[in-house]
Amino acid sequence: MDRFAAVGLLTLACNARVELGDRGGHAGQTFAEDGSGGGAGAPATGGVSAATGGAPTSAGGGVSPVETGGSIAVATGGSAPGTGGAGAGGGNGATGGVAAGGAVATGGNGAMGGSSTGGVNATGGSAAAIGGSSSVTGPCDIYAAASPATPCVAAYSMTRLLNGKYGGPLYQVRKGGSWSASSGMTGGTFRDIATVDGGYADAVAQDEFCTGGTCTVSVLYDQSGKGNDLKVAPSGCYTGSASEPDSESSATMKSTIINGHKAYGLYMLPHDGYRNNKTTGIPTGSAAQGIYEVADGTHFGSACCWDFGNASKDNCNLGTMGALFFGTGFWGKGAGSGPWFMADFETGVWAGGSGASATVNSDLPAMNVPFAFGILKTNPSNYAIREGNAQAGSLITAYDGPLPKMLNSQGGIVLGITEDNSNSSQGTFFEGTLTDGRPSDTTDAAIFANVQAAKYGQ
Repeated sequence: MDRFAAVGLLTLACNARVELGDRGGHAGQTFAEDGSGGGAGAPATGGVSAATGGAPTSAGGGVSPVETGGSIAVATGGSAPGTGGAGAGGGNGATGGVAAGGAVATGGNGAMGGSSTGGVNATGGSAAAIGGSSSVTGPCDIYAAASPATPCVAAYSMTRLLNGKYGGPLYQVRKGGSWSASSGMTGGTFRDIATVDGGYADAVAQDEFCTGGTCTVSVLYDQSGKGNDLKVAPSGCYTGSASEPDSESSATMKSTIINGHKAYGLYMLPHDGYRNNKTTGIPTGSAAQGIYEVADGTHFGSACCWDFGNASKDNCNLGTMGALFFGTGFWGKGAGSGPWFMADFETGVWAGGSGASATVNSDLPAMNVPFAFGILKTNPSNYAIREGNAQAGSLITAYDGPLPKMLNSQGGIVLGITEDNSNSSQGTFFEGTLTDGRPSDTTDAAIFANVQAAKYGQ
C-alpha cells in the first residue's frame, strides 16, 4: 500500500522511550514503504511502523527501562471543523503597545513561478506574494514590535502568513515521490504553495496540483527572513526507525478552515520528521528563546517524541535541547489524560518543576481540542509553559520557575522528532515560531490574541 494513500489510517503509536541513558527506546521498529524498509521487527500495514519489543541498551552500558504496552491512537482523517465562511474579524486592540490583531490584506499577490527542490519542477508553478503583505499583521510582526523585541528567527505555517513583511510561499508539495531506507524521499514533481488575498494558504492551487496523485510536504518555508527552511530529516543516532531517513508528511490528510478559507495541516505519522542542521540566528547554549505552536489536540502520540524547537545539529544526542513537546507518555504529566504541551530538555520531558521529569503538574490542563496553543520560553535559569485553546478562552500559565538542568542548545531545528531522530510519535502542525530572546507575558498575550483572531475552524 502506498505510504500516503491510506484513508482512515489506523496508527499504532509505539510507547517505548528510554528515560535514562540514550533517549530513544524504539528498538525493533521498522517502516514499510511499498514493502521496503530495514531493521528488525515486523512492518505495520499501511507503512506505519510499530515497535515489537526489545529493550535498548543505554549509552551507559546497562539496559534502560522501557515503557511497554502503549496505546493505540486512531487517526480519523481530517474533517473540517466548521462550515461556511466567517467574515474577516477586526484587529484586536493593542496590548501594552503591541498590536495583536490580524488585518486582512488587500490586493493580489504577484506571480513568481514555482521553485523546485530536487526532482522535476511542476509546470506552471505557484503564485507567490512579492514584497510581502503589509496589511497583514502576524505573530512575527508582534514579536518585532514588542518591548523588548524578541524577533522571529524561524516561522512556519501551513495555513497563513505569520510575517507581514514576508513575500514568499508558505510551503512546497511533492507529487508522486517515494521513500526507501537507503535513499529517503526521492522523485516526483514539486509546487510551491503561496497565499491568496488576506494571507491565507492557496489550498485551491494545492488541490489542483495534487489531483490524481499522492502529495507530501517537501519544504516548510521559513517566514522569518533567516532562511531556516525545514526539509525531511536525515537518519539519526538512535536505533530502529530513527536510524533511517525520515519520510515526508501527507499534504492532504488533514483539511481545515481558517476564516472561511480552506487550508491543510501538516498531518504527521510515526517515521515522519523535518529538520534543519544549518540554521542562521537560532539561540545556542543557554541563551533566551521562545516557542509557540498551534497543533491538533485530537491527533497525538504517546511515544518519543513529537517536538518542535531547538536541538542538535548532527542528528544525535548532545545532552540538552529546548523544544516544545506535544502528546502523552511516561515522563511528566498534567491534569487529566492529556495531551499536554511540555518541555523536552533531553533525557526527559517536563510538565513543570525543577526536579525529575516524572513530575505531575495539576496546573497543566489537557489540550484535547481541535486547535491547541502552546508556549515554551526559557532563559539561563528559568522556563515557562503556557497553554490555551486557539479558538476561545484564556492563556494559562502552567509553570514559570527554575529549570531542572543547565541548557546547552545547539541551534538545530526539529519538527515531529527529537534530536537523535527518535520518530515514533505523531501529531498535526498548523503554525509555530522560534524567537531570539524570551518574550514577555504581555507579548505572549498578544500572540495568543492574534492566533484566536485568525479564526481557526471558522
